[in-house]
Amino acid sequence: MNFFTILSVASSLSQAFVSYQQGLAMKAYYDSQADLTRLKYEQEKVKAKEQGVQALKKANKTIGTLVASAASAGVLSTTGSVMLGQTMSLRAAAEDINTAQFNARILDNFGVIEYNNLKAAGEIQQQSGALSAISGLGTDLVSMTESGLFSPDPTPTPTPNYRSFIGQTRGPRG
Repeated sequence: MNFFTILSVASSLSQAFVSYQQGLAMKAYYDSQADLTRLKYEQEKVKAKEQGVQALKKANKTIGTLVASAASAGVLSTTGSVMLGQTMSLRAAAEDINTAQFNARILDNFGVIEYNNLKAAGEIQQQSGALSAISGLGTDLVSMTESGLFSPDPTPTPTPNYRSFIGQTRGPRG
């Protein structure tokens, strides 16, 4: 094998290695993006649950105010408009809590979907890098074979020297 054959093979191998490594790097990138996405949606889920907690605190504060003002006026807190006010406040709080729980479930579902999509994209990038490396190397090897780089070096034909031309008539030019 001559120097250029070795150089071509080494170049093709390093190109294949770089393609494979690029696929692995892209997979690592998508995996990290998937992890970040999961954390982002977990944070959003916590915020949604916190909204439900705040709605419950607000309802408790409103009910406490209703009961205290009714008691200070000498009215029973379990009857009439005081009870109606408590019921309405609990109803609004329940709606807010249900909305917050629903939002948390939606965020959880979105998080899972996006996480799975990014993980799948990473797997595809890894496979693509491996296939690119294999196909690129195969194409390069075929090109090298067709160009004769792997064929044995032909024995050189001796170049005629000046003495072999002495005494011969010169042929037509052109």
